[in-house]
Amino acid sequence: MVTKTNEEGWITYMSGDDLLERARDEREALAAIWQGLSAEDMTRRPGPHPEWSIKDLIAHITWWEQSATNLVSRALSGEMLTRPKTTDEVNASVYEDNRDLPLETVLEMFEASFPPLEKLLGRMTDDDINDPEVCNIRDMPLLYFLVGNTFAHYADHVDELRAYVAGLRD
Repeated sequence: MVTKTNEEGWITYMSGDDLLERARDEREALAAIWQGLSAEDMTRRPGPHPEWSIKDLIAHITWWEQSATNLVSRALSGEMLTRPKTTDEVNASVYEDNRDLPLETVLEMFEASFPPLEKLLGRMTDDDINDPEVCNIRDMPLLYFLVGNTFAHYADHVDELRAYVAGLRD
């Protein structure tokens, strides 16, 4: 394992293999939380988030994974990226765009969103991932952007999702 952190615990270096392995493992652990739930449990609002069902949370994570793949690909090709919306505005838009989609569609989108990111990470070298000069996305070095849109993002939602699912089983 080739991961380095600073005294505050921030990841300062991570090999592509470690990044991909951790993203896969933590994504699988996140998805395992909702396994076995009924469609009604998955679509009930409010859910793990005050306005979102589990389905909405899955759509949210899916969108950020797809966006990460798209933005990293564009940034690596030299395109200058801007941030026209705040994170809250993006999240509200993602919710509105996906709220009425069927659960099955959202689950299919979730399954389809990670392989392109895996492929992209597989083509990148450790130097590409860790060199802040390779590209800068939304004022973040590439490593931070990738971590923030994979396992760190999953971690942002794990506790609320676990608590919600535990409440369903009580």
